[in-house]
Amino acid sequence: MALIFTLWIIVLLTAVAFEMSFKGHLRAQLTATVGDTTKAFFLARAGVEKALADLASMESTLQAQFEMREDGDFLYQNIELGEGSYTLYVGEDEDAAPLYGMLDESSKLNVNTADASVLEKLPGLEGAVAASIAAFRQDDPFHDLDELLLIEGMDRTVLYGEDQNGNGILDPNEDDGDQGWPHDNSDGRLDLGVAAYLTTWSASLERTAEGEDRVDITTASAENISNSIDEISLQQAQSIVAHRGNNEFSSVLDLYDVELVEQIQEEGQRPEGPQPQNQPPQPGNASRGERGNPEERPQNEQRQGPPFDPRQQAQGDQGRNSNNAQTAEGQDNQTQPTTRSTGRKAFDEDAVAKIADLLTVETEEVSAGLVNINTASLDVIACLPGLDESMAGAIVDERRGREGGFTTVMELLSVAGMSREKLKALYKLVAVRSDVFTVRSFGVLGRGTTHVGVSAVVDRTGSSAKILYWREHE
Repeated sequence: MALIFTLWIIVLLTAVAFEMSFKGHLRAQLTATVGDTTKAFFLARAGVEKALADLASMESTLQAQFEMREDGDFLYQNIELGEGSYTLYVGEDEDAAPLYGMLDESSKLNVNTADASVLEKLPGLEGAVAASIAAFRQDDPFHDLDELLLIEGMDRTVLYGEDQNGNGILDPNEDDGDQGWPHDNSDGRLDLGVAAYLTTWSASLERTAEGEDRVDITTASAENISNSIDEISLQQAQSIVAHRGNNEFSSVLDLYDVELVEQIQEEGQRPEGPQPQNQPPQPGNASRGERGNPEERPQNEQRQGPPFDPRQQAQGDQGRNSNNAQTAEGQDNQTQPTTRSTGRKAFDEDAVAKIADLLTVETEEVSAGLVNINTASLDVIACLPGLDESMAGAIVDERRGREGGFTTVMELLSVAGMSREKLKALYKLVAVRSDVFTVRSFGVLGRGTTHVGVSAVVDRTGSSAKILYWREHE
C-alpha cells in the first residue's frame, strides 16, 4: 500500500508539473504576443508620425501634392524600422492595383456641405436617406461617418459594406461568403459601402497652385488687386470694384460679366488738397494705386483730368450724383470722380483663365467640402451638379492625359462637353488641391506574422499639421 500510495503521489506531482509547465509556456507565448503586438502598434504609429512630418514640411503647392501621390510606393511601402516595417495603404485603384500614401479626403463628398440632390446620386444611397442627412445636419454637423447610423434607412452594411472593421483591407472573413460576419459576395474585391464616397473632414486652403494666398475681389481695393496681380491693370481692377458696387460676385467666373469702365471728372472738379479757388486741375497727377511711374494718358483722355483716386475729392455742384461726399467741417463740398461704362467687357475668356486661380470670392481662409477633381473617383464626380457618368468619364480621361492633372479649375473648359454655364455651377464646389488626409498605417513585425493597423485624419489647414481623428483597427 505504501508503494501504491507513493506511485499515486508521483503521478499527481507529474500532473502538477505538466500543468505548471503548460501554463508557463502559455504565459510566455502570451507575453511574446503582447510584446510583438505592442511593437507592431508603435511601428504603425511611426508611419503616422512620418506622414505628419511630411505634411508639415511639404510645400503647399499643387506640384508637391502630385509628387506625394506619384512617389507613394517609394515613400510609404514597407519602410523598414527596427525589427519590422510600416506601410501607408490607401486602397485600390480602378484596375485593382494597390495604392500607397495618404488618402485625400477631398476626393469624397462632404456630408455636411453637399446638397441632397448631389448625395442621392451616389451608388447605394437612396433619395430619402440623402434628404434625411441634409435635414439632420441643420441642427448639428456630422462629426464622423458613424453618426450617419442615426439616420433612418442607414445601417452598417449600407454604410461600410464588407469593410466593417474599417481597415481598408480585404480580410479573410470579408471574402468567405456567408460563413462569417460580415456577409460578402466572396468576389475577391472589398466593398467599402457608401463610406467610400463620403467624408466629414474635407477642407482646402484658399491658395493658388503655387501655394500663395488668393486675392478676395469682394473686399480688396482696386489698387490692391492691381498691385497683387500683374495680369490685371488698374483700369480693370477699377472695373471690378465698380461692378461689385451694383452686383454680387457669386464666383470668380462672374468676371465675365464685368464691364470695362473709365473715369470721368465733373465740371469744376479739382484735385485733392488745398488749391486756389477756380484754378484748373493740375495735369500729370497719377493714381495712388498705380505701380511704378505713372504712364502717360492718351490724348483723348487728357481732357478728363487725372486718373481716378478713391481718396481724391473735388469741388462739385450740390446734388449732382450719389458720389458727392462731405469733407471735414469748414471745408468746401467736394465730389468723388465717377465712372462710366465703355461698352466693352473688362476680361475675355483667355484673361479669366489666366487669373481665376489667383482670385477668390471667399472671405474665409479655409473652404470646407470642395471636391478635388484630381483625386475624386468617377462616381463622385458624376454626382456634381450638371454632370453625369459620361461627363465625369471625360473629366477623368482628361486629367489622365495631363502631367500632374488639372492645375486650375478653369482647365475643365478643355474637357469635351464642358461649357461656361456648367463650369459656373461647379466652380465653387471643386478644387485641384486639398489639405486634409487620412493616413492608414500598418505596422508589421518580422515576416508579417504580427501586424497592427491604425487610421488618423490629419489636417494641415492651420499653422501645423494635427490629428483630428484616431482609430485603432481590430
